[in-house]
Amino acid sequence: MTPVQREARTFLSQFHRRPFTVSDLEKALQEQGFSLVEYSRISNGKEVATLLTSLRLFDYAARQSAFTYQDPHLRIVFMQENLSQQEQMILLSHELGHILCRHLERSPATGPGSSVLQEQEANEFASILLRYNRRCRPRRIALWGGIGIAVAAALVVLILCIFPASSTGISQPSIPDASTKRLPPRRSERQ
Repeated sequence: MTPVQREARTFLSQFHRRPFTVSDLEKALQEQGFSLVEYSRISNGKEVATLLTSLRLFDYAARQSAFTYQDPHLRIVFMQENLSQQEQMILLSHELGHILCRHLERSPATGPGSSVLQEQEANEFASILLRYNRRCRPRRIALWGGIGIAVAAALVVLILCIFPASSTGISQPSIPDASTKRLPPRRSERQ
């Protein structure tokens, strides 16, 4: 097992076969000491613009959908705002991969300046997480499907109990009368 696979399995072990969400990824980033800052490629609020400018990342951010920055005082994952849930899942999984694989020990920011190997490892990490989520979904659907079948069966029984067989047109199975059926003798009664 590679270090990337080990980090991914460690992260996924907390979900016990349930899919994780964007909120779970955000929480994992926070547990690693990182803040999430959303930014726009077009126009940012004063605080975000000042942060990007002071870190000399304004032009860098204009070319990225997400990246991670770390220095001795700051730990930030920057992500473009107004992304779909799926895009957020992909990007945050990728950036979490950089963090858990310790790529920021060699460089203050992830992205084009990172090595090809680091990008491949972050992609592999994200791929493992996203495949895990896809495998979890059918189980949830199957569970709901099973509940749906049980509810349908209960409704049929309820309908048959409420409406007698003559009014529904459904013939009920005949149940033999216990008084007319003779059971074989017990072993203790046999001689």
